[in-house]
Amino acid sequence: MATTTSNIPRVGRQRWWQKYRNQYILVGFLFVLPALINFAVFRYYPMAWAVNTSLWRYSLLRGFQEFVGIDHYIRAFTADTQFISSMKATLYYVLGKVPLTIILGLALASFANQERRGMGLMRALIFIPVVTSFVVVSIVWGMVLNRDVGLMNATLQGLGLPRMEFLTSPTNVMPTIIGISLWKDVGYSVIILVAGMRGIAQEFYDAAVVDGANAWQRFRYVTVPMLRRHLMFVSVISTLGAFQVFVPVYQLAPQQRNAQVIVYYIYQKGFIFGEMGYASALSVILLLILLFLSIFQIRVLRSEDV
Repeated sequence: MATTTSNIPRVGRQRWWQKYRNQYILVGFLFVLPALINFAVFRYYPMAWAVNTSLWRYSLLRGFQEFVGIDHYIRAFTADTQFISSMKATLYYVLGKVPLTIILGLALASFANQERRGMGLMRALIFIPVVTSFVVVSIVWGMVLNRDVGLMNATLQGLGLPRMEFLTSPTNVMPTIIGISLWKDVGYSVIILVAGMRGIAQEFYDAAVVDGANAWQRFRYVTVPMLRRHLMFVSVISTLGAFQVFVPVYQLAPQQRNAQVIVYYIYQKGFIFGEMGYASALSVILLLILLFLSIFQIRVLRSEDV
């Protein structure tokens, strides 16, 4: 009898805690509900709509016209040479920008991580382009690099050098866009890598100095391995962003075929030529490519941690 009586408060406490826990979970769910609604309405629903639309002949004016199945996907890989060209231009941009973002980001992060006078201002100057609108950046750089009245060509002419066609030459247009994008985005990588460097214990560097390591060896064998997860994040984010480049191409070189990347080509097909069904199929292909690359990068970098 005594045992039964002593169990009553314990059961009551368990029920009270379970009720409190359920309320706690409900409150947490209500906090994340706006984000879930945002993802559902502006991310997942458009993705599902694009997958469905890719199976139809669809235009913004006439709506759904005819079910074509996977014909759009077959057309992309067998009959659309311009799609292949746009993928080549995109790969050129990605392979040019992503490695430079990582290398230059590491170099600038090593410089910005030093405790010297004025380094706070230097870090701010490096990061300011990141928070600047890419449309504004493209317009300003377009004026600077203009062949006739641009500041860059005026400087070259003042030095006795010939004018350069940065944005009108098929050879120069893509390296120019890569350079502008690198100037715009590298500050984000620098901030991430500086944060990672701040988390490396000084004892590792002290031990390396005792072992006779110079500055380069400390950077190579201490800093870079300890930043592996930060580099993985920078690599994945930079790759995803590079595959989706649109604004500088649209603003600076819309007529240059060598700079016609995949997202700009999708925009043309959907909103200029009215082939929204085919544009949706190209978007799904791009989504699958990015998904595969993200998983591949994460697996490769994680395997090196083992």
